[in-house]
Amino acid sequence: MSGSITVLHYRDSTSDKIWAIDSKPNSDGGHDIWYGRRGSSLRYSPTSDSNWRKRLNDKLGKGYTRAEGLTVDPETCRVIALSEEQNSLPSSLWYHVSSKVSDHQMRDWLDATSDRFAEQFCDMAEELEQLPVFQSIYHGKYSGGAEISEGPLALLLLFAFRRHFRKSDTSDTLRGPVQIADDNNQLLTSDFDELIELIAKGSEFAALRQRCTESDFKKYGVALGACDAPVDLNAICSGTKAAFF
Repeated sequence: MSGSITVLHYRDSTSDKIWAIDSKPNSDGGHDIWYGRRGSSLRYSPTSDSNWRKRLNDKLGKGYTRAEGLTVDPETCRVIALSEEQNSLPSSLWYHVSSKVSDHQMRDWLDATSDRFAEQFCDMAEELEQLPVFQSIYHGKYSGGAEISEGPLALLLLFAFRRHFRKSDTSDTLRGPVQIADDNNQLLTSDFDELIELIAKGSEFAALRQRCTESDFKKYGVALGACDAPVDLNAICSGTKAAFF
């Protein structure tokens, strides 16, 4: 079993089905796909198409949602739980934006966020705008990602991006207009305090902890809109030289 398999679920008044794809290439250079009714054995359909991410995004655009903590057993063609031991260490975070958010809205948010960040951290404004994920969103790409190794600004930008459009969304949906998941198909927490705890404990964030102190991470988060500012910004202590936690 592998964390490289992404499982999607679709349900409406007449359908309750699963679609899954393995991002690891098969022997033909394409990717393995499974599909069928939820709860039953899935049909196995290997392809020679190497563009697995396009297939995945097409399904997300049709109303499918990511099924957290699940994978497919290739031997039985059944959906099973993906245990902690089976997960590989994630190295990236991926975002997907629903079509109800326009590219103009994404660009306007980035412009405002970049200006606000530059007011507080002018020496880091260029670094922010040169991030691949910043450029991806700015140019209207509805799906993309960021390597965790890119550092705290990339992570916080994605977190703030989702937070902004979730707050402005008036529909009664659980997932909101922006989804963020890691390589193991686990949705990123929407709670900033939980994010802090995740970074403090997660092995995948070891390098980030060495690059950024906890206090700086919180200050960047406030400037980008990833969290609310405390009543007194001085409450975020910045006197320590220690790394994250």
